[in-house]
Amino acid sequence: MQCRFLTSILLVASVLMWASCSSMQDKADPNRLPDGRIGASYQDFLNRSDYRDTRDVWYHDERIEKANTENSKIVVRLGAQRGALYVNDEIAMDFPVCTGRSSYETPRGSFRIIEKVRDYRSRSYGSVYNASGDRVNSDATSSSPVPSGGKFVGASMPLWMRIKDGYGLHVGRVLRDADSHGCVRIPQEACSYLFEKCGEGTRVVIED
Repeated sequence: MQCRFLTSILLVASVLMWASCSSMQDKADPNRLPDGRIGASYQDFLNRSDYRDTRDVWYHDERIEKANTENSKIVVRLGAQRGALYVNDEIAMDFPVCTGRSSYETPRGSFRIIEKVRDYRSRSYGSVYNASGDRVNSDATSSSPVPSGGKFVGASMPLWMRIKDGYGLHVGRVLRDADSHGCVRIPQEACSYLFEKCGEGTRVVIED
Protein backbone atom coordinates (compact mmCIF):
# COMPACT_ATOMS: atom_id res chain seq x y z
CA MET A 1 0.00 0.00 0.00
CA GLN A 2 2.78 2.40 0.95
CA CYS A 3 4.56 1.61 -2.33
CA ARG A 4 1.40 2.35 -4.34
CA PHE A 5 0.92 5.61 -2.44
CA LEU A 6 4.48 6.75 -3.19
CA THR A 7 4.09 5.76 -6.84
CA SER A 8 0.90 7.84 -7.11
CA ILE A 9 2.61 10.87 -5.56
CA LEU A 10 5.52 10.57 -7.99
CA LEU A 11 3.12 10.26 -10.94
CA VAL A 12 1.18 13.38 -9.92
CA ALA A 13 4.41 15.32 -9.38
CA SER A 14 5.66 14.30 -12.83
CA VAL A 15 2.43 15.45 -14.49
CA LEU A 16 2.54 18.81 -12.70
CA MET A 17 6.18 19.32 -13.65
CA TRP A 18 5.46 18.50 -17.30
CA ALA A 19 2.52 20.92 -17.39
CA SER A 20 4.64 23.67 -15.83
CA CYS A 21 7.46 23.16 -18.33
CA SER A 22 5.00 23.08 -21.22
CA SER A 23 3.42 26.35 -20.07
CA MET A 24 6.85 28.00 -19.80
CA GLN A 25 7.73 26.86 -23.32
CA ASP A 26 4.46 28.30 -24.64
CA LYS A 27 5.16 31.69 -23.04
CA ALA A 28 8.72 31.71 -24.33
CA ASP A 29 7.79 30.90 -27.92
CA PRO A 30 8.72 34.00 -29.96
CA ASN A 31 6.01 33.47 -32.59
CA ARG A 32 2.65 34.40 -31.13
CA LEU A 33 -0.64 35.96 -32.12
CA PRO A 34 -2.58 38.52 -30.03
CA ASP A 35 -4.95 35.97 -28.51
CA GLY A 36 -2.06 34.16 -26.82
CA ARG A 37 -2.03 31.10 -29.06
CA ILE A 38 1.30 29.82 -30.33
CA GLY A 39 1.51 31.49 -33.72
CA ALA A 40 2.55 30.14 -37.07
CA SER A 41 5.87 30.92 -38.67
CA TYR A 42 5.91 34.23 -40.53
CA GLN A 43 5.82 32.46 -43.88
CA ASP A 44 2.72 30.55 -42.79
CA PHE A 45 1.17 33.83 -41.63
CA LEU A 46 1.85 35.39 -45.05
CA ASN A 47 0.33 32.36 -46.76
CA ARG A 48 -2.98 32.64 -44.88
CA SER A 49 -5.91 32.91 -47.27
CA ASP A 50 -7.23 35.89 -45.29
CA TYR A 51 -3.89 37.71 -44.98
CA ARG A 52 -5.12 40.78 -46.89
CA ASP A 53 -8.29 41.05 -44.81
CA THR A 54 -7.27 39.95 -41.33
CA ARG A 55 -6.73 42.37 -38.48
CA ASP A 56 -4.39 39.91 -36.75
CA VAL A 57 -0.92 41.09 -35.77
CA TRP A 58 2.10 38.76 -36.05
CA TYR A 59 4.81 39.26 -33.42
CA HIS A 60 8.32 38.00 -32.81
CA ASP A 61 8.86 38.95 -29.17
CA GLU A 62 12.63 38.54 -29.03
CA ARG A 63 13.21 40.77 -32.05
CA ILE A 64 10.80 43.43 -30.83
CA GLU A 65 12.61 43.48 -27.51
CA LYS A 66 15.87 44.33 -29.32
CA ALA A 67 14.35 47.12 -31.44
CA ASN A 68 15.64 50.67 -31.18
CA THR A 69 15.78 53.84 -33.27
CA GLU A 70 18.91 52.84 -35.18
CA ASN A 71 18.31 49.16 -35.96
CA SER A 72 14.59 49.39 -36.84
CA LYS A 73 12.76 50.07 -40.09
CA ILE A 74 9.01 50.40 -40.70
CA VAL A 75 7.65 49.33 -44.09
CA VAL A 76 4.09 50.15 -45.22
CA ARG A 77 2.72 48.20 -48.20
CA LEU A 78 -0.16 50.13 -49.73
CA GLY A 79 -1.51 47.31 -51.89
CA ALA A 80 -1.79 44.87 -49.01
CA GLN A 81 -2.78 47.52 -46.46
CA ARG A 82 -0.23 45.96 -44.10
CA GLY A 83 2.79 47.30 -42.28
CA ALA A 84 5.91 45.59 -40.98
CA LEU A 85 8.58 46.35 -38.41
CA TYR A 86 12.05 45.07 -39.25
CA VAL A 87 14.78 44.85 -36.63
CA ASN A 88 18.31 44.29 -37.95
CA ASP A 89 16.61 43.46 -41.29
CA GLU A 90 14.59 40.63 -39.72
CA ILE A 91 10.80 40.72 -39.51
CA ALA A 92 9.65 41.50 -35.98
CA MET A 93 5.99 42.46 -36.45
CA ASP A 94 3.38 42.46 -39.24
CA PHE A 95 0.21 44.50 -38.70
CA PRO A 96 -2.81 45.93 -40.58
CA VAL A 97 -2.83 49.59 -41.61
CA CYS A 98 -5.30 52.02 -43.14
CA THR A 99 -3.77 54.53 -45.57
CA GLY A 100 -5.06 57.44 -47.64
CA ARG A 101 -8.14 57.16 -49.83
CA SER A 102 -7.80 58.01 -53.53
CA SER A 103 -8.45 61.73 -52.98
CA TYR A 104 -5.90 61.89 -50.11
CA GLU A 105 -3.15 59.51 -51.17
CA THR A 106 -0.43 58.57 -48.73
CA PRO A 107 2.95 59.68 -50.14
CA ARG A 108 5.27 56.95 -51.41
CA GLY A 109 8.98 56.97 -50.69
CA SER A 110 11.58 56.68 -47.98
CA PHE A 111 11.19 58.91 -44.93
CA ARG A 112 12.38 59.30 -41.35
CA ILE A 113 10.39 59.88 -38.20
CA ILE A 114 10.90 63.57 -37.51
CA GLU A 115 8.54 64.11 -34.55
CA LYS A 116 6.83 62.04 -31.87
CA VAL A 117 3.87 63.26 -29.80
CA ARG A 118 1.96 60.93 -27.48
CA ASP A 119 -1.30 62.93 -27.46
CA TYR A 120 -1.64 64.75 -30.76
CA ARG A 121 -4.56 66.38 -32.56
CA SER A 122 -4.79 67.13 -36.26
CA ARG A 123 -4.58 70.75 -37.29
CA SER A 124 -6.32 70.00 -40.60
CA TYR A 125 -9.11 67.46 -40.07
CA GLY A 126 -11.63 66.92 -37.32
CA SER A 127 -15.15 67.90 -36.26
CA VAL A 128 -17.18 71.10 -35.90
CA TYR A 129 -19.32 71.68 -32.80
CA ASN A 130 -22.01 74.27 -32.23
CA ALA A 131 -22.33 76.53 -29.17
CA SER A 132 -24.29 73.82 -27.32
CA GLY A 133 -21.48 71.31 -27.79
CA ASP A 134 -23.32 69.23 -30.38
CA ARG A 135 -21.23 67.90 -33.25
CA VAL A 136 -22.60 69.28 -36.51
CA ASN A 137 -19.88 68.13 -38.90
CA SER A 138 -17.84 64.97 -38.24
CA ASP A 139 -15.73 65.20 -41.42
CA ALA A 140 -14.65 68.83 -41.22
CA THR A 141 -11.46 70.61 -42.14
CA SER A 142 -9.93 73.57 -40.37
CA SER A 143 -11.54 75.84 -43.01
CA SER A 144 -15.08 74.42 -42.62
CA PRO A 145 -17.80 76.87 -41.50
CA VAL A 146 -18.19 77.09 -37.73
CA PRO A 147 -21.51 78.23 -36.17
CA SER A 148 -21.44 81.29 -33.93
CA GLY A 149 -20.08 80.24 -30.55
CA GLY A 150 -18.99 76.88 -31.92
CA LYS A 151 -15.53 75.51 -32.58
CA PHE A 152 -13.40 73.21 -34.71
CA VAL A 153 -11.72 70.33 -32.84
CA GLY A 154 -8.92 68.44 -34.56
CA ALA A 155 -9.13 64.66 -34.80
CA SER A 156 -7.31 62.76 -32.08
CA MET A 157 -4.16 61.04 -33.38
CA PRO A 158 -2.58 59.22 -30.41
CA LEU A 159 1.05 58.06 -30.59
CA TRP A 160 1.76 60.42 -33.49
CA MET A 161 4.96 59.86 -35.50
CA ARG A 162 5.39 62.53 -38.17
CA ILE A 163 7.27 61.60 -41.35
CA LYS A 164 6.53 64.55 -43.67
CA ASP A 165 4.65 67.85 -43.32
CA GLY A 166 1.12 66.81 -42.33
CA TYR A 167 1.68 63.07 -42.75
CA GLY A 168 2.45 60.55 -40.07
CA LEU A 169 1.76 57.22 -38.42
CA HIS A 170 -0.69 57.07 -35.51
CA VAL A 171 -3.38 55.07 -33.72
CA GLY A 172 -6.68 55.21 -35.60
CA ARG A 173 -9.59 53.29 -37.03
CA VAL A 174 -8.19 50.56 -39.27
CA LEU A 175 -10.54 49.50 -42.03
CA ARG A 176 -9.33 46.93 -44.53
CA ASP A 177 -9.46 49.46 -47.35
CA ALA A 178 -7.64 52.77 -47.72
CA ASP A 179 -9.80 55.39 -46.01
CA SER A 180 -7.64 57.97 -44.22
CA HIS A 181 -6.78 61.57 -45.14
CA GLY A 182 -3.26 60.46 -46.05
CA CYS A 183 -1.83 59.33 -42.72
CA VAL A 184 -1.08 55.72 -41.84
CA ARG A 185 -3.52 54.50 -39.20
CA ILE A 186 -2.34 51.60 -37.06
CA PRO A 187 -4.07 49.50 -34.36
CA GLN A 188 -3.32 50.48 -30.77
CA GLU A 189 -1.44 47.28 -29.87
CA ALA A 190 0.94 47.52 -32.83
CA CYS A 191 1.39 51.30 -32.72
CA SER A 192 2.32 51.11 -29.03
CA TYR A 193 5.34 48.95 -29.90
CA LEU A 194 6.39 51.27 -32.72
CA PHE A 195 6.07 54.40 -30.59
CA GLU A 196 8.00 52.82 -27.73
CA LYS A 197 10.81 51.31 -29.80
CA CYS A 198 11.26 53.73 -32.71
CA GLY A 199 12.47 57.29 -32.38
CA GLU A 200 13.27 60.35 -34.43
CA GLY A 201 15.45 59.13 -37.26
CA THR A 202 13.91 55.68 -37.66
CA ARG A 203 13.44 54.94 -41.36
CA VAL A 204 9.88 54.57 -42.77
CA VAL A 205 9.38 53.17 -46.27
CA ILE A 206 5.99 53.47 -47.99
CA GLU A 207 5.65 51.42 -51.16
CA ASP A 208 3.06 49.89 -53.47
